[in-house]
Amino acid sequence: MRVAIVEDEAESVDVMKNHFETYGKTHGCTFGINTFRNVDDFIKNFRADYDLILLDIKMPGIDGMSGARIIRKSDPYVPIVFVTSMSHYAVKGYAVGALDFIIKPVGAFNFNTMLDKVIRYRATSQEEKSISVTSAGAIRRIFISHIFYIEVYRHKLTFYTSEGETEAWGSLTDIEAQLPSDSFVRCNNSYLINLKYVDGIEKEEVIIGSKRLPISHLKRKDFIGALAGYLGSRR
Repeated sequence: MRVAIVEDEAESVDVMKNHFETYGKTHGCTFGINTFRNVDDFIKNFRADYDLILLDIKMPGIDGMSGARIIRKSDPYVPIVFVTSMSHYAVKGYAVGALDFIIKPVGAFNFNTMLDKVIRYRATSQEEKSISVTSAGAIRRIFISHIFYIEVYRHKLTFYTSEGETEAWGSLTDIEAQLPSDSFVRCNNSYLINLKYVDGIEKEEVIIGSKRLPISHLKRKDFIGALAGYLGSRR
C-alpha cells in the first residue's frame, strides 16, 4: 500500500511510521511511506496513485483542510484520514470526503482501527478500477465504471463521466488499450463508448442520456454486435 504522511511534527511522523511497521508485521502487509513536512511540498509532488493519505489539519502554509480540497480535484477517491489534536476540526473533514480521523497523540489501538477501516474500504472498492490521465498539469484518477464516453478532437481527449468532464491530451487508441474491450467500443473514430450507459440506437445515432452520438457506416455492424453481446452477458 502506498501511503503519504503529511505532518510537520517529526515525533508524530515517527510514531505513525512505527505503527505502520507493527501493523504490517502483524497482518502480513507492506507499506511504502512517503513523508512531507507541509501541504505545499505534497501538492507540488502529488500524483493520483496513493492508496492512503494521512493529513494533519493544522500546519504552516496551506492547512490540511485546504490541501484536501486541492487533492480532491485530482483524486476524488483516495482515502484521506485527518490527524489532529482537536476533534471538532476533524469532523469538518467529511465535507471533503475524508474516510476517518485520528486524534493526537496517535495510539496504537486507534491507529489499527483506522487502518482496518481503510483496508476494508479498499477491498470493497477493488472492482472500481481506474485509469490516470494528465489534465491541466496534474495527474487525475478516473474510475472506469464512471465513464459515459470519451471523445477525441485534434489529440485532445474529453472524458464524460458521472463527475463531470475531464480534458487531457493524448491518443484515443492508447486509452482504449487500458479499457475493457467487451464494454468500451467505438461508434466512429472520434468516440469510445461505455456500453453500460447506452440507452438505445436510433438510425445512425447512439443515445446516451440526452446525448446522441453518430455511428459511422463502417462501425455500425460491429457496434451493434458488441452491444448485443454486452447486454446478453448481463442477463
